[in-house]
Amino acid sequence: MIPLSPNPTYDAENRNFMYRVSIIYNPPTDPAEFDEYYATKHLPLVRQVPGVVRFAAGKCETLDGTTPAAYALAELFFDSKDAAAQALSSPAGQTAAGDLANFATGGVTMLFSNEDTVLP
Repeated sequence: MIPLSPNPTYDAENRNFMYRVSIIYNPPTDPAEFDEYYATKHLPLVRQVPGVVRFAAGKCETLDGTTPAAYALAELFFDSKDAAAQALSSPAGQTAAGDLANFATGGVTMLFSNEDTVLP
């Protein structure tokens, strides 16, 4: 965990800890094809992964309107690192991971991290 300056109004007793899996999608060769496949085929597979507490996704952008380094970002949240490992090694997790090759033509980077909610 990264040490952060404490917020004087933050109640440390009620901190929310989760484990996060971030999937960074590099720019695909055909963005429209990526979007269609992701929405109609990949998301239904992700919804089958057990133990996901929260799922968030979106397209990347920059504040100045230039082309971002990544095309999209998806984040899966789990109760613990063990829960994430179990989910990703489950048949549904393996199917969803294997499906990346079908549409993520620019490649992906997966990051694993603890999330500590420091500001409510």
